[in-house]
Amino acid sequence: MKTFPTAKMDQQTLVFTMIFGAICHAVIGFCGYEILTKKAFFLLFPVTIVCFALVSSYLMIPIISVDSQKNILIKNQFVNFKIKREEIADLEIISGKKFNIRTFGVGGLFGYFGYFNGNDVWYVTNLDKKVQIKLKSGKTYMISPENTEDFLRELELLY
Repeated sequence: MKTFPTAKMDQQTLVFTMIFGAICHAVIGFCGYEILTKKAFFLLFPVTIVCFALVSSYLMIPIISVDSQKNILIKNQFVNFKIKREEIADLEIISGKKFNIRTFGVGGLFGYFGYFNGNDVWYVTNLDKKVQIKLKSGKTYMISPENTEDFLRELELLY
C-alpha cells in the first residue's frame, strides 16, 4: 500500500486558517481570563464551541492511500472507507478555483471537508490540487494529494 501526503494548504486556505486560529486564541484567552477572574462560567460554552470547531476541523485532514488492488483508501479521525477501483467511472485532475457551494461541512479551516455542490464529498486541503473521482453510481469524491500525477500513476491511469 502506498500513502500519498495530503497537499499543503493553498494560500487562501492558509490565510483563513490563520485568521480563524487567531480569533479562536483571542476568544479562548479573553473567556479564560473572564472565567478565572470574574467567575463568568457562562463563557465556557462559547470556548467549548470554538475549541470543538478548531480541533474537529484539524482531525478531518485525510490520509490518502492506494492498495495493491488499486483501490483508493481515505481515512481521517471520523471516516475510514475504500473506493473500489471497479466502481470508478472517471478520475480527473481539477486545477484552479471555481465557485462551489458548501452543503454541509468545513469550508476553509484546514481545508474543505464535507458535502459541497449538493452531494459531492470533499477531502480537500488545497483548492489548486484536486482529483475528482466520479463513481459509476453517480457519487463524486474530491481529494487533494500533494502530487496528483504520482497519484494517478499509482492507479495506473497516467503513464
